[in-house]
Formats: sequence, C-alpha cells, structure tokens
Amino acid sequence: MSYWWVNHKQTYTSEVKGGYIWSPKENSNGSRNQTYVNLTLTKPGDIVFSYAARTIKAVGVIESNCQEQIKPSEFGKAGDVWSDIGWGVPIDWEILSVPVTPKDHMNTIAPLLPPKHSPLQLNGNGNQRCYLASIQDELGYFLTELAQPKNLDSIIIDIEEGITEAEELKIIDDINDSDIELTEKEQVTKARKGQGKFRKNVIKKESKCRLTGVNKKDLLIASHIKPWKVSSNSERLDGNNGLLLSPHVDKLFDKGWITFLDNGDLISVSKEIDEALNQWGISLPVNVGSFSLKQTTYLAYHREHVFDKVKKRPVTY
Repeated sequence: MSYWWVNHKQTYTSEVKGGYIWSPKENSNGSRNQTYVNLTLTKPGDIVFSYAARTIKAVGVIESNCQEQIKPSEFGKAGDVWSDIGWGVPIDWEILSVPVTPKDHMNTIAPLLPPKHSPLQLNGNGNQRCYLASIQDELGYFLTELAQPKNLDSIIIDIEEGITEAEELKIIDDINDSDIELTEKEQVTKARKGQGKFRKNVIKKESKCRLTGVNKKDLLIASHIKPWKVSSNSERLDGNNGLLLSPHVDKLFDKGWITFLDNGDLISVSKEIDEALNQWGISLPVNVGSFSLKQTTYLAYHREHVFDKVKKRPVTY
C-alpha cells in the first residue's frame, strides 16, 4: 500500500463527486510531467489525500488500475488547456467531516515532504505545479491520524507481503471450492486484509500495539502471525494468529524484519532495522510482554519460516 497526495486546484468538485482523479499525459508543451506519470504508478488499495483550497477535504482508496481515458466533460473551461486523452484512476472518496489544514502542522509535515515533486511548499502553501505526488508512509500515517476518516478499516489494512495476484486468486478459488459455508468463505477472504471476523477475533486477544502502545483500534492493523497464504481456513480466522500493530510496525513484522520470542523479547534481522526502530523512538532491547500458548505456536512458525528466511538474505526496502 502506498500513499499519494493530489492537488485538485479547479477540479476538486468534479473529481471527488465523480469518484476519480484525471490528468493529461504530458504538459501542454509536450514535456514530461512526473506528477502526471504518477497516476500510472498507483495500484488498488493505495490511499490518496485530496487537497484543495488549502485543506485536505477528502481521503480515498484507489479501486482499480490506471487506464487511458478521455478528459471528463464536467471539467468544462477548467480543462481547456489539457489534451483530450489522459490518465484516469477510479477512487472511493470519503469527504471528511472536519477538513485538515496542513499549514497548521508544518513542523511535523515539512521534514516528511518529498525533496522532488512535493505537493506543498515549505511555507505550507500548495505547489501549483504538482498534481499527484508520492508521499512517504510516515507522512501518510500522520495525515490519516489527523483526518480520522470513518472508513479507517478500509484505509488501514494489512496487505500481506510475498503473494502475487495469481497466487491470491488461486487460493480464493480453492476457498470457494471448499465445503465451508458461504458466509465463512467471505470471512476467510476478508481475513486476507485483516478485516471482518478475523479482526474482531484479534481484538478479543489484543488491546493495543504491543510495541508502540497505541490503543485506538481504528489506527491499528490486525496482522497475521502465520501468513494468510499458508494458513488453513481455521487459522486464517483464529484470533491467536494475529497481533494488533501500528502500520509501520506491521510492515517490519510482515516482511520478517522483526519478530518476537515467546517471552516477548523483540529481535530484528539487522542493525539497519535497529536504527529504524530507534528513529521511531523504540530502543532495543525491548520486551512487549509474554504471549499465550496458542500465540507462541504461530510465533514459532513466523520465526522459522518468515524471520529466519530474511536473515539469510540482504534486507531490501
């Protein structure tokens, strides 16, 4: 999952109401514009922050891949300078009940802005030359916390690493061909993204992120300990096979860059990960509390088949 920031300018109403973002393929003089090309780099499940009139007014989830599309007719005169063919990305927008004003938070936001193609200037004003900007995860987490969208369960989700779309479709086909009830099949599939019955079962076992202490459930991911792709259907829904983790911690755990011993001691694969944890205010050694007997069974699998596999090869980001 990646985070993006779109500067709508005059097209905010059309794009949010229509459920999309759209850009031409290049500048009016034919030159390349990376912030237009960025539309082709988006993928389903990515998060987009909508900025217009100096505020973030909406947060959206990308529904499907970018496609070549005709310029929306509703742009009217606002789109006169753009070519008729461009890039379109469908988005499920949620309009925020309380818009966020980035300029009020520049002490935190400024150091997290991208060095090139930034959506904001350092003074907090929008960058008029930037349409769609890629932003780092830390800024995405911060903006999500500020925005507090109601559909956080569809925004803060666990997209398990190391599984291709073809593999996922094959597993889902196998689930649909199994003898379990239809409602159970739906819950097993939802568990792929840490949602539904699985998330509720994890919340019964875990009350907060053990590493950061965050206890607001809407900001936490229900992450599988034994990966969904290799679990049985019952394991995919077992609350003991999950932890509630802050998004940045979930990424480390899901990739196998960190794991836990049965007594709660955290271990990492490298000094680079130790340094990243330290930058987040998590200094090793750290103990997150002991786990139940059932949880330790899943943790043993994670250490042997996820963490140890990463230790045998270089860490790549």
